[in-house]
Amino acid sequence: METRKKILVVEDNALNRAMLVEILSARYTTLEAENGRTALELLRENPEGIALILLDVMMPVMDGYTFLDTVKQDPRLSLIPVIVLTQADSEDSEILALAHGAADFVPKPYRPQVILHRVAGIIHLRETAAMINHFQYDRLTGLYSKEFFFQKAQEILDRNPGRQYSILCSNIVNFKLYNDTFGIPAGDRMLKTIADGMTRHLGEEGIAGRCGDDRFVCLLDSARARYADLERMYRRTPGGLRGVEIKWGIYEITDRSLPVEYMCDRAMLAADSIRERYGCSVAVYDDVLRRKLLREQSITSSMESALESRQFAVYFQPKYRASDGRISGAEALVRWNHPEWGFLSPGEFIPLFEKNGFIFRLDRFVWEQTCALLRQWQDMGYPVLPISVNVSRADIYQPDLAELLLELTKKYGIEPQLLHLEITESAYTENARQIIAAVEQLRARGFSVEMDDFGSGYSSLSMLSQLKLDMLKLDRTFVQNEASQDPDRGILRLMVEMAHRMGLGVVAEGVETPGQLQHLQEIGCDYVQGYLFSPPVSPEEFDVMLSRLSRQPEAPPVNAPKPVQSRQYLLVVEEEPHCRSLLLSAFSEIYQVIPAADCTQALSALEGRELAAVIVSSTLPDAGARKIVSALRGSDVPRRIPILLLTPPEPETPNQELDVDDIACKPRDSLCLYCLRRRVEWIKARSAGQARERAMISEACRDYLTGLLNRRGLKRALDALGPEDYPLALYLFDLDDLKRANDCMGHSAGDRMLTHFADVLRRNTRSGDILCRYGGDEFAVILKGVRAADTVCARGDAICRGMAQLQLPDGPGLTCSGGAVLCADPDTAADVLIEQADQALYQAKRRNKGTCLLWDKQA
Repeated sequence: METRKKILVVEDNALNRAMLVEILSARYTTLEAENGRTALELLRENPEGIALILLDVMMPVMDGYTFLDTVKQDPRLSLIPVIVLTQADSEDSEILALAHGAADFVPKPYRPQVILHRVAGIIHLRETAAMINHFQYDRLTGLYSKEFFFQKAQEILDRNPGRQYSILCSNIVNFKLYNDTFGIPAGDRMLKTIADGMTRHLGEEGIAGRCGDDRFVCLLDSARARYADLERMYRRTPGGLRGVEIKWGIYEITDRSLPVEYMCDRAMLAADSIRERYGCSVAVYDDVLRRKLLREQSITSSMESALESRQFAVYFQPKYRASDGRISGAEALVRWNHPEWGFLSPGEFIPLFEKNGFIFRLDRFVWEQTCALLRQWQDMGYPVLPISVNVSRADIYQPDLAELLLELTKKYGIEPQLLHLEITESAYTENARQIIAAVEQLRARGFSVEMDDFGSGYSSLSMLSQLKLDMLKLDRTFVQNEASQDPDRGILRLMVEMAHRMGLGVVAEGVETPGQLQHLQEIGCDYVQGYLFSPPVSPEEFDVMLSRLSRQPEAPPVNAPKPVQSRQYLLVVEEEPHCRSLLLSAFSEIYQVIPAADCTQALSALEGRELAAVIVSSTLPDAGARKIVSALRGSDVPRRIPILLLTPPEPETPNQELDVDDIACKPRDSLCLYCLRRRVEWIKARSAGQARERAMISEACRDYLTGLLNRRGLKRALDALGPEDYPLALYLFDLDDLKRANDCMGHSAGDRMLTHFADVLRRNTRSGDILCRYGGDEFAVILKGVRAADTVCARGDAICRGMAQLQLPDGPGLTCSGGAVLCADPDTAADVLIEQADQALYQAKRRNKGTCLLWDKQA
């Protein structure tokens, strides 16, 4: 249903106002005002909702002419058309009203048909003008829209055939990053500032338009298209653009037969040619750029036929284990062997295909060729190695990407684990939610996901922590630059350690020298790839490599535990006999495998054994997987045991709510067991890394001398308190003579006092109580579940007496004083309790040093 338009009737005569409302009410919604001031208040409350104003000229408080002048000065209100109500014989009033900005007038007495006709006509005229304005002008900046700029520029060129013009296009460097960092409103303000600068600079001698998110275009006399003028165009704009880099491209119009759109493309090509050149702000389209443009046009016009005629081929660059140099997989790379140009560099055609969208078709070709070759190599009995394929940014936005890849693996009968998907690092910064969702879908279907070119872009560690990846692939430039650093000081070591703590494998690409390899081995890199080992090779050459590999003895996977006499236990809980048998064969050489067919057997196997990891089926009957995970994550379990959850290839319901370390597809045959072994090792490495982190956090929360918590640890302990811990008692103890002992007998004696008092606290408290060295000679104690004030005082006095038992030869007498507070309300702030205990401690030291006093609010 169409929304009724609103008309504001401004008339001081109530009878006339009611008559106008009656005439309009059948077609319009009306608002009423008895004078100009009231009308302005209504307009300012709802400036967008009024379609037209009917205005009487002669009114008290604010007359119609003053109202028109006020409205004209407000940009939001000046676009609302006004029809003035005049006397029948008042021609002067009509002319004066039109001069003040009225759109039309209606004479009195009112004739309904005339009023309705004029109101409808003015509203239609306004809406038509608004549509034209929307087409012609960019809403944010007020510059011409792209299409209207092309039209106006062509008109100017046609009117001035003898005048020399230039097209200028601008591009803001890293505008998206600016938006992401400072917010879209700040980005909009930047665009307005640039637009204002262009408008001021051009004046009446040129025109400007907005061609995209961060791209502007100008047409102006060639004599004015100079670098200094371009600098002034935005440097002298109010508000400034300090730190913002703008690249300008200039096309001096020599061929007027070209459409203006093509002229702008040439100017933009010039701007893009200096995008990565720091300090260079202006480039002119010339023969070099013209040849580049023609080359790109030739490439794009040939791509369809090249794909159909099999000019594209898949090559493979092997990956090697850094520890022993054994081939562990390969990366599939596309090559274009053109019949006239020969082999084209991927750096020349891949960026073009990413821009025009053809990359998705090319990637599908590579995926299918890779799957077909994997099937062929398996049929020939070669070792089963995973192959990495590239997934471009355009592929990520395909809604059926996971299903498409899964269908390919089914078509050729290969396991998804054998197809590793490399997503470039820059893609992770564009749309976080989209990337996270895509990665989760791909891994849920059994694919391994790698972050390619890590270290080359702007990806954040927070994004890395949100994604469940399998591998980090270090960028070649980063590897080559860092490899010359001291292994103990370079950032590469930190990156490898971080990846291992997160349970990720690490591949270094671009390894070209023995020195680089040695450096990567020293810092624990898992896999390497580069010309030191092998360039990309054809499928036939890689076939020969696999044939040789099949004749070599199998080495254990990198980082796998070596078989020793007392092997670690691995619990495998799987109800399907075939799948359970496959898992036993995969892990029996490395672990002492404990098989279980159901939840009952698994829970009994947990007793008395130190498990290295657990593999559990998500399809166990009676919610068995949930019960096993709950038992392993119970509060009485001393450490976190890594858990790998096995699901069918297409699980009916997600298992993300289970607290497991990773999810993988159930193995259907022996071909996918390599990937499962590696995943188990990774979740173990991740769990070990997390344990180390917890130990580091624990260490950071403890006092190095006494082993008690420090202030940081006390805060964490206080934050962890629950209602079940109340009522509780909080104590503050102070060693009365520590400074004197340090001065008289040295700091070693003072340290003995501190460690002795820590032992006193341990003897007089329970294991669940909280003990803290609060300061140099101050200690805090929290006793949980204490209800009686007498108990609080007795425990405090016992601690003070225990301190007096330490005897230092030739030293001062040792005493300690304490203050305590009893609290039953969990909502009481910790700072309040500490302040109250401190007040009690102060009173104890004043009244009777060496005792403990309970805080009393009456004291």
